Amino acid sequence: MKEFKTYEEQIELLKLKGLIILDEAYAKEKLKEENYYNIINGYKELFMNLHKNDTFITDVTFEEYDLDRIIKNVVFKSILQVENILRSLISYEFSKKYGNDNYLKLDNFETLKDSGCNYEKYQKRVAQIQTLLANLQSDIAKAITKRAYINHYILNYGFIPLWVLVNTLTLGRLSQFYSLMNQSVRIEVSKNWNIKEEDLNQYIKTLAYYRNLCAHDERLYNSKNNQDIPDTKYHEILEIQKVNNRYICGKNDLFSLIIVLKILLPPDDFNILCNKINGRMESLKKRIIHINYDEILRKMGFPKNWVTIKKA
Repeated sequence: MKEFKTYEEQIELLKLKGLIILDEAYAKEKLKEENYYNIINGYKELFMNLHKNDTFITDVTFEEYDLDRIIKNVVFKSILQVENILRSLISYEFSKKYGNDNYLKLDNFETLKDSGCNYEKYQKRVAQIQTLLANLQSDIAKAITKRAYINHYILNYGFIPLWVLVNTLTLGRLSQFYSLMNQSVRIEVSKNWNIKEEDLNQYIKTLAYYRNLCAHDERLYNSKNNQDIPDTKYHEILEIQKVNNRYICGKNDLFSLIIVLKILLPPDDFNILCNKINGRMESLKKRIIHINYDEILRKMGFPKNWVTIKKA
């Protein structure tokens, strides 16, 4: 078990590993924000000699050692924007079909009852829907004491319309809700982007994964999702290389999120996002002098021509 070390001791340890620290006060603040473990393990593949006792590459400075915050805030803002669009569309289409207080009824979801599937699959789907309904009831119970507008609807109307409730749901719960809605309703939602409902289902899961990373301030730049997004026209337009019939970029990496945002964000808003990321990356390119900039892009899953997706 490694011993506890003060911030000052952590800074000395970083120096012993070969990291140049120009401003110790700045380094101490970063250690407070990120903690030593995240700093070392987050970027070791880029900045450390992994076969030389985990020492830093020659002359690298602490100021070069801060990648995530360059894009995390702007990406998070765009995810929240898409999340709000999804909340609005899902609650609208579901309520249009089933009414404003019918989201706790099992039969208003895709139970697969008459789909011809085997009993085991039917039973599993029903269990998934029942879990969702139980989670929704739990969400309502928690929201009553925390959100005045939820309490207002319960006291005055005895129920909460879905278009009100969705504002309290996590994106993960919203993803679960969408995936279990009847296909006809999912299709109505996906029509907003002229995409397949099964593709939107995966896009929402990708958004939820990266939203959680941003919200919990976890490492973003080289993160890998455990699920691929479907192939898109943007993979082809950017001429991304394939290995074993799978694109090497934009499937389960940070660039896959950029592709999802390209599809789901309004065009002008996506262009603003691209400009902000590109501006920050160009600034980073000037500051990073001890490692290959293309290697940073590769770790992020960004092809070298990634910015051309803006005009694609």
